[in-house]
Amino acid sequence: MPNQYHNMPTDLLADEIGSADSDIKARVEMLDEMKEEFRRRGLNVCRGADYIVTASESTSKRLDTKRLQADLGDALDGYYTESTSTRILIKPAAKQAA
Repeated sequence: MPNQYHNMPTDLLADEIGSADSDIKARVEMLDEMKEEFRRRGLNVCRGADYIVTASESTSKRLDTKRLQADLGDALDGYYTESTSTRILIKPAAKQAA
């Protein structure tokens, strides 16, 4: 089943993707600043009319793969799995003269 962008011209699709990406990045930056202010104030819980925001800490351990590769070298070769992904890069286009 086609989605709402199925018949959109490719140039308009590019502009819509770029616009959405720009909007999201601006909102993420704003959200990060608000979260930092929450942490700076040392808050654990904050209640508003519509939302309750809480903070909690967790600790995790991650495998240092570079160190493991340096220590074990070729012995790790059989443990790697290969995956393919598509990266979509979004950048502003130079405006063309009319």
